[in-house]
Amino acid sequence: MTRKFIPIFSLIYIFTLDSANSQSFTKITTGTIVTDGRYSEGAYWFDYNNDRYLDLFVGNIVNQNNLLYLNNGDGTFTQITSGSIVNDAGFSYGGCFGDYNNDGYPDMFVENGGSNSNQANFLYINNSGLSFTKITSGNIVTDAGGSWGSATADYDRDGNLDIFVSNFNQNNFLYKGNGDGTFTRITTGDIVNDGGASLGCSWADYDNDGYPDLFVANANFGAGQNNFLYHNNGNGTFTKITTGNIVTDGGNSVGGSWGDYDNDGDIDLYVPNYFNSNNFLYRNDGLGTFTKITTGIIVNDGGSSVGSAWGDYDNDGDLDLFVSNDNNENNALYENNGNGTFTKITNGDIVNDGGRSNGSVWGDYDNDGDIDLFVTNGDQPTSQSNFLYKNDGNSNHWINILCKGINSNRSAIGTKVVLKTNINGNNITQTHGISGQTGYNAQNSLNVEFGLGNASVIDSLIIIWPNGNIEPFANISSNQFVTVTEGQGIVGVNPEGIILPGDYRLEQNYPNPFNPTTEIAFSLPHNAFTELKIFDITGREIASPISMILNAGSHIAQFNSSKVASGTYFYRIKVYRERSNEVVFSDVKKMVVLK
Repeated sequence: MTRKFIPIFSLIYIFTLDSANSQSFTKITTGTIVTDGRYSEGAYWFDYNNDRYLDLFVGNIVNQNNLLYLNNGDGTFTQITSGSIVNDAGFSYGGCFGDYNNDGYPDMFVENGGSNSNQANFLYINNSGLSFTKITSGNIVTDAGGSWGSATADYDRDGNLDIFVSNFNQNNFLYKGNGDGTFTRITTGDIVNDGGASLGCSWADYDNDGYPDLFVANANFGAGQNNFLYHNNGNGTFTKITTGNIVTDGGNSVGGSWGDYDNDGDIDLYVPNYFNSNNFLYRNDGLGTFTKITTGIIVNDGGSSVGSAWGDYDNDGDLDLFVSNDNNENNALYENNGNGTFTKITNGDIVNDGGRSNGSVWGDYDNDGDIDLFVTNGDQPTSQSNFLYKNDGNSNHWINILCKGINSNRSAIGTKVVLKTNINGNNITQTHGISGQTGYNAQNSLNVEFGLGNASVIDSLIIIWPNGNIEPFANISSNQFVTVTEGQGIVGVNPEGIILPGDYRLEQNYPNPFNPTTEIAFSLPHNAFTELKIFDITGREIASPISMILNAGSHIAQFNSSKVASGTYFYRIKVYRERSNEVVFSDVKKMVVLK
């Protein structure tokens, strides 16, 4: 498979809308991604070949093959037709992706069954972005339980992703990841012995203690059933929560979407319900308790809701919500007003394409700085094509952050990103999490996508890794794609200009001396594999902020010296010729840490 770059000029977008708040979507009508009608349930944006373009996996039921689409980097997709990952027919409601063997490439778990309890689940290990290998041994692929949902997180903070599987009218499954692509099934505790009509499930640290907790949605398809909430005790066990609306509101719930919609630093929960029931919104009170919201269109717009996904589609600095509906009802998009209320959007294909919609996911598939939407559809006996809506954008600023774990799981699932900036004269703090599931059988892009409104500079960016490590950064420019590697700093690419540097160049860091952070700027006239390393005065390497293919342009890497002593240090850049070990540019400069 040919590796693709992100050329600077491909990311330019000219906006001609009337105001920063104007917003629309264009429905994509060509390509197999929207013409290949199936009975689709699950939807997953994930970059399986690490080229920084989002690819797409779709789960199908009624013994249809699942779908995998490779992003071509030009707004189109190629359907992958070879390999077991797209040729194992079954009742695949969805799954969850993550780097289960910590090799740097996301793998795919697929749950099967639903009301058909005899089919085991699938696990596919990624072969460096080239293909997938189906795993055929181990409980995780031999346990049959009528599985309807799944979600991944590192619940014990050991650096390995674990998987929870929700089953219909059977006990649920919890598999502890061993870090090598194998899993150990957990058999004790309420979390795996509460038999229910479980559909969707999702992890989130709702009490901000650093450990992911678990929500499980239950639906008895008519009679209703209470949902489950399990608090992570931090020692590998869970306590079932038995009080509060979140676990006593019996409904026909199919999933749950966590997101900090009121920007108060704790994560709130939206729960879609089926059978013409109103949906639930629970505002986190910050004390491990929730308040049920009972007013507003977002909780009084009853229908046959299935999927839900939070995302700041207008880049104004707060999370909006998309809800997908079944039974040929129109889907719903609610714009966050920034004061705890929402306005229902009534114009556009995105809310007027009636169908039998299921999973829905946000992700910036065309790398233009705004999030796009994919929605799965399905019906029997006929098939229905899925929906893809391209965000037309506006003039608001944004930043797109990719986190890479080192001591934490490589996918950085469970990471919290806290961003502080001033938008329209107001100091705003946004908190986004990297999640292993959203709503019903869906998983948003692992990229953290913040809208910044009129803010051109981010005052502070704090990365809270799943293992509890905290890395702060400051004074970051907007409108760029940023990669943060755990313990190794930050590097970004600004896509707004098309003028490329004429020469290789390494700048003097600024500020210098510094404590604790400094920025190192450099320029590349061509796409190239680039290394930036930090050394102490003895020549010992202490950090490697960059070791990757970078596209041509001006780059900034941020180095945090909080773990090193005062003194003189050196930073060195090496740029290699394409497909060779020949160094075409190298330079070294000195910097001083002064504490």
